[in-house]
Amino acid sequence: MSWNQITAAATVTPALVPVEGGELLDEWSGLLENAPSFPAEGEEERRERLEELATATLSITVCGDVEATVTVDLPCDVIEERPTIFGAVDGEPEPLAWVIARLESLEPVPLGSTQLTSFSIAIPSHVGPGFYPLDELRQRAHSDEVAWWEVDDFHLSPEAQGGESTYYLDDEAITGAWVATTGASVAFDLPMASVVSEVRVTGTISWNDPATRPALLGQHTDAG
Repeated sequence: MSWNQITAAATVTPALVPVEGGELLDEWSGLLENAPSFPAEGEEERRERLEELATATLSITVCGDVEATVTVDLPCDVIEERPTIFGAVDGEPEPLAWVIARLESLEPVPLGSTQLTSFSIAIPSHVGPGFYPLDELRQRAHSDEVAWWEVDDFHLSPEAQGGESTYYLDDEAITGAWVATTGASVAFDLPMASVVSEVRVTGTISWNDPATRPALLGQHTDAG
């Protein structure tokens, strides 16, 4: 599901009946692939959704084709995504669990020569607090040690719906990129690129109030 779509829909898990020849996996995969896509939300729907979220503090520095530093409190949603309920399949790379922290602003935040309306950081292969070198995770994907992972959930967007000016994690310059979490904050150092420019983005997302701190950031879980 794209980051700029609403995914608040009830999910009904079908009964799992053992079958031969991998038919169960094929059937489950088909259900996921044929799930309906959700339309982008309207302005009022987006406002109502963001007003229901707890806030986090984003401190961000952008260098390169854009130069800016800003600290701002924004509505933040933290979710966990697991690519399969079955775990590793024989002959296939190990799937990755993801934690995604997404901050959004009701009104664009000035950021040098651009602006920030949506900012998202992902932690591939999340197993709890720690340091996650993205270049090493990418190498593991290249060698089929883990499933291939996309860069869509790393973005800095001037607009709520994205576009050509949206920056995504730059796979061509990923050497030295990392994400880390202490359970109370997420730090990052990322190369990002849009259609027309390239930047380096560093900073933190922090939750000072334990009552609003996402519990899953501090949880130790099994990989995959």
